[in-house]
Amino acid sequence: MTDRFTDMLRHKLTIDWDKDAGPIDLRNHSTGIGGVHSMPAPAPIVDAIARLKPRMIRIFLQEFFYIYPDHGVFDWAKMDAYMDAVHAMGGDIMATICIKPKVLYPKVDESIWMPTDVKEWQNVIREMVLRYTKVKPYVTHWAIANEMNIGEFGGCPYLITNPDDFFEYYKITAQPIREALPDVKVGGPHYAGSKGGAEYLARFVELCKLNNVGVDFICYNMYSNNPDEHQSDARGMRNAVDKFFPGIEFYMTEFNIGIGEEVSLEEKPFDPKRAASLAASILQLHEDGALDGTFQYHTYDQWNDPREFAAFYERTRFMAFHWNDHPHRCGLLDLKGKVRPQYFMYKLLYELAGKRVAMEGTGKLMRGLSSLSDNGNLNVFLVNYGEKGTPDGIARCAFENAPEGVYTMNVYKIDKESAAAMKAAQTTDTNLPPAESRVVYLHPYFKFDVFIPADTVGLVQFVKEC
Repeated sequence: MTDRFTDMLRHKLTIDWDKDAGPIDLRNHSTGIGGVHSMPAPAPIVDAIARLKPRMIRIFLQEFFYIYPDHGVFDWAKMDAYMDAVHAMGGDIMATICIKPKVLYPKVDESIWMPTDVKEWQNVIREMVLRYTKVKPYVTHWAIANEMNIGEFGGCPYLITNPDDFFEYYKITAQPIREALPDVKVGGPHYAGSKGGAEYLARFVELCKLNNVGVDFICYNMYSNNPDEHQSDARGMRNAVDKFFPGIEFYMTEFNIGIGEEVSLEEKPFDPKRAASLAASILQLHEDGALDGTFQYHTYDQWNDPREFAAFYERTRFMAFHWNDHPHRCGLLDLKGKVRPQYFMYKLLYELAGKRVAMEGTGKLMRGLSSLSDNGNLNVFLVNYGEKGTPDGIARCAFENAPEGVYTMNVYKIDKESAAAMKAAQTTDTNLPPAESRVVYLHPYFKFDVFIPADTVGLVQFVKEC
């Protein structure tokens, strides 16, 4: 009698534990929080992200914190509470400057980017960066403006479509940061999408070089289900920018699947395809090497009170539509800190630490990486994902030169079954139980099969017992 696995597509993978492919640490692929509301992250969310141990978190500093309500007057209360919560998540912070104090920008108009008093603007920036890099040592990367090529449609009160104009805005804003904190990193912009991005970013970097204005990193935002698209866009922009500044730090600061507006349902974030798409794109970007990191957007689901935006923003209805009426539910966690499949994708991904070892046989459907952790764990991370029509598959893994001994073999999966369990449980528990756990005697040429259904992320981890 045969079963449904007999004729299933099989992916033959070989992992050679003697072939050192260099160090590996995927924590440069992290998460970010948007400038949608001013409330600090709730404790369950802070705790869950802290358990992930991210290397860096990217945030907005939006005008609704109202740190400069009048000339010569500072009020840090709302921003302090917000920043303290982000800092408690662990890791460094990349903070994107999107403030637009009314006393320096009296007219609500996204096309107005020059403050009425440059010196006063620079003093506001100086005080803010001193507070959150020196007094409170939180921020290591200060980024200037978000998605200024689309302005308010990108959540930013600035619309600066000409890179020459952005350079001027960057120059006056970066100057007080560098004067106050010479060692902190300063960069930008967070260009929206890839169309025109290579030209915009390259021109901005060229102007910085021509005018001896320091820039430490650049960034852009992109939403796509297609790993090939993510890779080609990142590589194209990297190649364009490298003509003027080879090797500059380069980040995708809003990274996620395609988030169209066709339907918004509570069930969507529990589709394991979201986690698989993210994982497949991260692996492909990692192999290409064009980027220094990505930030999944968002850390947790967002909501919007349009009254917070009314004083500095015209398209308040637009913001309310996207984050209230028709929310994208992009978060690794919901507003109460309940976990989604994407959270566990990052948890499994971060197990790939220590020494990378060679893996052969991966392709456009079954992607993977292997590592030997400093604690002696052996990790085989697998993703079965194609943008369209992914078939179920079996990973037939053959070890070469595996370390000998008794191990517990744990198989973790983010698939339809585990995602359905997460949805049913609606829990803040950040422990993912293994789908399979057995004791094995590991010898140099150990072999095993593992079922990796369509749109599934898997981790096979060997924990040494003796």
